[in-house]
Amino acid sequence: MAKKDDRPIDVGLAALNGNDEAAAIAFWKKRFELIAAIPSEIARVGALTPQLRELTRMASEVERERLTRARIIAFAQLTPDVKQRITDARKAAWNVDKTVLEKDQALVDKIMPTIDASVRSAYPS
Repeated sequence: MAKKDDRPIDVGLAALNGNDEAAAIAFWKKRFELIAAIPSEIARVGALTPQLRELTRMASEVERERLTRARIIAFAQLTPDVKQRITDARKAAWNVDKTVLEKDQALVDKIMPTIDASVRSAYPS
């Protein structure tokens, strides 16, 4: 029987496990800016999807929630053009891995009411 590969899909994201909120927010902000700078929309989708997949693979639900909350807060701090590129990539990612996006959206929906209204208003519906 083949051994299951438990290595992280996104090593940078996996390394955030246990770090403080400020480090997680800074990570997501920088990662979003790097993804938004990719000139091809298809490549941006390909860069974003594995990160969402890594979040859904996390064994600790508490850690997954913490990192997703940091992602939402970081998104609110982005410039409008970066937000738009990330929003478009996330929408397109639904066609790449619908199961991962459904799981991620369910967690976003759970967290959203607990986040400051100014952050909520900056996050796409």
